Amino acid sequence: MSETREAASRLSVVVHPGPGLEIYALHLANALSRIARVGFAIDARYRDRFGDALDSQVKPIMYERPRRRDVRGVREIWRLSRMIRSFGPEILHLQGDGTWESVLMRMLRHVPVVCTVHDPIKHIDQRNALNNWLMRDAVRRARGWVVHSVALREVLAARERLQPERILVHPLGIHDYYRRFSPGTVTRERSILFFGEIRFNKGCDILVRAFEAVRTKLDGWKLVIAGKGVQAPEIRALLDSLKTPAVCEMRFISDADVGRLFSSAGIVALPYRHGSQSAVLGIAAAFGCPVLTTRFGGMSELVEHRDQVYFAEDASIRPIADALLHLAEDDELRAGIGARLAACGAACWSWGPIADQTCRYYQQVLTRRADDHVRAERRDNPR
Repeated sequence: MSETREAASRLSVVVHPGPGLEIYALHLANALSRIARVGFAIDARYRDRFGDALDSQVKPIMYERPRRRDVRGVREIWRLSRMIRSFGPEILHLQGDGTWESVLMRMLRHVPVVCTVHDPIKHIDQRNALNNWLMRDAVRRARGWVVHSVALREVLAARERLQPERILVHPLGIHDYYRRFSPGTVTRERSILFFGEIRFNKGCDILVRAFEAVRTKLDGWKLVIAGKGVQAPEIRALLDSLKTPAVCEMRFISDADVGRLFSSAGIVALPYRHGSQSAVLGIAAAFGCPVLTTRFGGMSELVEHRDQVYFAEDASIRPIADALLHLAEDDELRAGIGARLAACGAACWSWGPIADQTCRYYQQVLTRRADDHVRAERRDNPR
């Protein structure tokens, strides 16, 4: 009986992942389920993919996410809104923004929304009127906001005229979900791994040119490009024109392949031109991979040069080529960076403290909402 009362008294929240944020949301939902009643609004395809990775305490709320421009999707989002309403959340926690998130918020207008704003400034190749409007619509309809660094908090507060102290900052988190797919033994190969969606802002073309510039000095090292994206054909053409040998896995990368790639990567490269943060850093931390990166977004707040990562001077060919050479030639430096990044991830980016902090923030949002209602009633009904 006491367990039933405790469960009933816990805060109730539905976590809704946007496209590409399913693993982040899975980690968050699992961690929150220790201290809250959690529903997970998940595309049915990902429920099968996750298998038993979703905690048994989390209730899956399954739907089929429509294509962005399919107007018939309104019916599916309406069905999702009915299931969420039936679950009875006190908070709807949206991850990211999009067309269907905007529709869902309107259908659940009486449920307070907390919005994780992963990119307060859209990536260079994703800035257009619609994407910018969708992000601002999500931000302005929300009652709480989460970002992943102090620098990003300042950007969001300035752009959207929010009070910085009302924005929660917590790290993106260690992506240790993928460790279940580790082959068991970690053998670092002489491989430089670019992993993720191949888009202009992520600088895969810069990495290819930097690798080619010093390839003859990188004894036995190979370039591995894993992922798909709009820039993939351009990267293939660049590799062909430069005659640069590379292992290309330009396709959807399964979770098992993620485990294989990060278990063997000698260097994980993040040559980003622009970005807010990267989940790839959280995966690298889970596997103890040495990371070479540029100083994009909030990276300088999270990690230090030559301690948890190796920073290139900037996102251009020569600095990244020099950084590749320096790391490739120093086995001890690479091993130390990988070990310290793993320790940092375990100590500072673990999901238990993130969930505790997030749950306290939910309570603050609900308290502010109640106070706002009291003030509104007093204003509308003066004595």
